[in-house]
Amino acid sequence: MEIKVVKTNLVFPSQPPFHHDHILPLSHLDNDPIIQANFRTLRAYVSYNNNNNDSPATDPIHVISEALSKALVHYYPLAATLRRRPIDGRLELFCAAGQGVPVTHATVNRSLDSMNYLDDPGELFLERLVPDPNPDESMLNPFVLQITLGSTIHHPLCDGFGSTQFFNAMAEFARGASHVSVEPVWDRASLLRPRDQPRVELPFQEYLCLDKEFTPYFCRGNADSTRECFHVRHESLERFEVLLYEQSGTKFTTFEAFVNLISLCIQILGGLNT
Repeated sequence: MEIKVVKTNLVFPSQPPFHHDHILPLSHLDNDPIIQANFRTLRAYVSYNNNNNDSPATDPIHVISEALSKALVHYYPLAATLRRRPIDGRLELFCAAGQGVPVTHATVNRSLDSMNYLDDPGELFLERLVPDPNPDESMLNPFVLQITLGSTIHHPLCDGFGSTQFFNAMAEFARGASHVSVEPVWDRASLLRPRDQPRVELPFQEYLCLDKEFTPYFCRGNADSTRECFHVRHESLERFEVLLYEQSGTKFTTFEAFVNLISLCIQILGGLNT
């Protein structure tokens, strides 16, 4: 199987989203070192382009790039640059004219249905479908898109729900909409600020018992942490979501159910009574 990178271009907002360069603050939560990493996602879509029709208007690359350009007018922070403040090292978003999102045009010599719609892809092949910027590149361009449709987003910029909202806006423009159904609001620093006055509502004494230099990645000697990939089928997660709802009466998102599943496995591995 061959993946060929054709070219990489910067896609800019279709019209200037602001008049002056400025800085957008990030919250304390966004500056948590635990989430300062890239999350990489892969989205499959169906192209209705007729192979015999060479019109640029029906070319998926053109359609997606145009939709991205229109969506960036509303979501321009996704084209900004992450940087650290010299005074305290906190992350902030620097928004300036001329910023864009890198979009890589890549092709694969296989059809989507021949790969079972990516239901159980090989790990190495999957890695090549999604951008993998180094730490410096991810600060310069915290959002990168590759078509076939893989994306990389630096987590302090937005979470999975936020990125899905952005891709929904792109899809609306790709279908011919003239405006987004959900207009984004940037108010991270105030919405996620510490409580005033601070208050404690849950017990946290167990966290105070940890040694100062404790880290979960080296709690078993000096062994290096390893990366493993586990393929979890959507049907299994759906069954687990139903089980959670039956036991708690609360509906969880697929991501929340997945995190609960991992937590349950860790508890079982640790010999805890679940």
